[in-house]
Amino acid sequence: MSLSAARLTYLTVFLRKETGLAIDESKLYLIRTRLLPLARVHEMDSLDQLVDAVRMNERGKIAAEVLDYMTTNETLFFRDGYPFEILKKHLFPEIMEKKGALGRIKVWSAAASTGQEALSIAMTAMQALPHAATQVKIVGTDVSAKAISYAKEATYKQMEVQRGLPIQELMKHFRQAGEHSWQVNDQLKAMMHFQEANLISPTLVASLRHYSPFDIVFCRNVLIYFDVEQRKSAIDEIAGLTAPGGYLVTGTGEMVEGKVSKWEMVRFENRPVWRLVSRN
Repeated sequence: MSLSAARLTYLTVFLRKETGLAIDESKLYLIRTRLLPLARVHEMDSLDQLVDAVRMNERGKIAAEVLDYMTTNETLFFRDGYPFEILKKHLFPEIMEKKGALGRIKVWSAAASTGQEALSIAMTAMQALPHAATQVKIVGTDVSAKAISYAKEATYKQMEVQRGLPIQELMKHFRQAGEHSWQVNDQLKAMMHFQEANLISPTLVASLRHYSPFDIVFCRNVLIYFDVEQRKSAIDEIAGLTAPGGYLVTGTGEMVEGKVSKWEMVRFENRPVWRLVSRN
């Protein structure tokens, strides 16, 4: 299916404006891989036709689907392992010690996709803290409405729970909801709140202010898709919702620098984590 240069230019501008994704002609393979299935769903003959449908109505159903297909990234339970070990051994105990027995810890999964990361954080909290069910609140956000709807439903296919989820955690926190699916139990689900949010939106802070300030933020493997200026703006937005001294966990190799916010790198078990020094 063809995609003309003019339509590629329009699409990259649209994606950057709506999501912060910095995708150019070098990522044409990514556009084709993600959008060809959508074009086929709508029985379109070309990607040009799909992009034209977006241009005709940027707030329409097809435009929303394009954003979903382009921003929904691969995810799995306990992805990479080490961030959750750091949570369990260092961050949760340290923060709870500072807050005291009646303290509450707020965590934000800032690119939550279909919810596996937020649920992994919740299960880690259960391992680390005796009263995690009432002391830890996790907010998961994503730009994809489809992904957030899936996370709220909290029912995962057999192949999804087989990706990274230890069998003991599956049996403890899930119940079978059919021959090939599993439902998150009520206790774990009660620790969660999921909503749509865009890291580059000027309304981001206002939309999450009720749940902030967060003690820990996970924003992993998303900043790499932003250009430098968008990345710095997103970091400042995250800082605006993070408690001073709070921690930011990013993907491997993702550097943290805001336009006005200041962060310092700290290491746990020789892994870098970022700590907020000041918001401005």
